[in-house]
Amino acid sequence: MGTRPATVWTPADIISVIRELAEKGLFPAHLLDGEISERDSIDALGIDSIGGVYLIDRLEELTGVAMPDDFAPPGTDLSGIADRVNQIVAEKF
Repeated sequence: MGTRPATVWTPADIISVIRELAEKGLFPAHLLDGEISERDSIDALGIDSIGGVYLIDRLEELTGVAMPDDFAPPGTDLSGIADRVNQIVAEKF
């Protein structure tokens, strides 16, 4: 995936990033091919706080926009994360 500052992010995009990080061994292995729903939260997927940092870092790389540390409070589902990424990116451009 390349830098996408002007693209609308969907939950499917967030799921792709999660699978990418699982492939790199940064997230639990069950996320490689297990079922992931847009209504799942990061916590429900078994991603810990360090994993949250990896996700934020990767989203920053892909969007070219700095994400605030608190951009996705605990319990935020993947749909909400996609919405928040879109909001932050829109504010920067």
